[in-house]
Amino acid sequence: MKLRLLAMATVAAAALSTPALAGDGWYLGLGGGYDEQSGIRGTSVPVPAATGKVGSTGSGIGEVSIGYAWADTGWRLENEFAFTQHSISAGATGFSASAAGGDQITSDMVNLAYDIPLGDTWKLSLGGGLGIGGFRGALTTTGTNFDILRGGQTSFQWQLIAGLSVAIAPDVDLFGEYRYRENELDSSFRSSYTNYTPIHIGEASENVAMFGLRWYLTPPPPPPPPPPPPPPPPPPPPPPPPPPPPPPPAKTYIVFFDFDKSNLTAEAQSTVTEAVAAAKTLGSVRIMVTGHTDTVGSDRYNQALSIRRATSVKDEMVRQGLGADSIAIEGKSFHDPLVPTGPGVREPKNRRAVIDLGG
Repeated sequence: MKLRLLAMATVAAAALSTPALAGDGWYLGLGGGYDEQSGIRGTSVPVPAATGKVGSTGSGIGEVSIGYAWADTGWRLENEFAFTQHSISAGATGFSASAAGGDQITSDMVNLAYDIPLGDTWKLSLGGGLGIGGFRGALTTTGTNFDILRGGQTSFQWQLIAGLSVAIAPDVDLFGEYRYRENELDSSFRSSYTNYTPIHIGEASENVAMFGLRWYLTPPPPPPPPPPPPPPPPPPPPPPPPPPPPPPPAKTYIVFFDFDKSNLTAEAQSTVTEAVAAAKTLGSVRIMVTGHTDTVGSDRYNQALSIRRATSVKDEMVRQGLGADSIAIEGKSFHDPLVPTGPGVREPKNRRAVIDLGG
């Protein structure tokens, strides 16, 4: 019991400390898996010596969820609905020779999880949930209509979660998780055996292997701002000062990529070769390579893709003889499009890397 209280207190403390930062990730979740119930122990309230352990068979479990992910912080908060049911049975107990029946749990929990990046596409998830679970069960003596116990109860339920997820598309994660779930019944159920009724059950615990998908939803674009009022006519300009000497000219080259790719096409290879030749002609120059993406997918996914595109260009420039120390890279995801579009638009001109040859 002390271990359960410690686990619940940890989950509650994490929920209260969630940072209220701007996020960019509504998602829908759908999962299913294998649920092993650890068995249920019942004890007669008027006759404490009459007790019995009810065995449970493994069964399936399904869940649906809706949540929000703060991509910049790694936190996710979701509301999850789950359902599972099991066949239960007992041999000779303090109540009868043998019995059989079933139970089911319908739960509604709020889960808090923290995603730890393990690379461009993999994440480790740790978290837990708090909520309620509706338990219904019946256990009937074999060959009779006498119920050892029967009834339902809605009680506090909690769970601990650990798992891995991988991005299989710009907006879709595939996850696999282990969950320990416990329904704190601590309730009494009626029995056909009047000498023993009611029968008290402490808790129902489960070990779950869950697999599923999360779909991240792209938010609608904000409405355009109203046009500004026309400015008043300017006063006559003063005589212009003598112009400063012009800065050395900078040259810019643009490399385009295929959808969701970071490898160089033959046309992109030719553009990089031109940029390398210009850089060698100019002599000692500072080079900046900036990767960009179109608006298909989440900000998190596209930020990693834009950096991979910039890295591919830098690697080719180094291969053609430029020094790696003279080339800097950065990624801007879809935040600086060449052609402004709404979300979810495959615009080829936005899938690019820009090479700036400074002085």
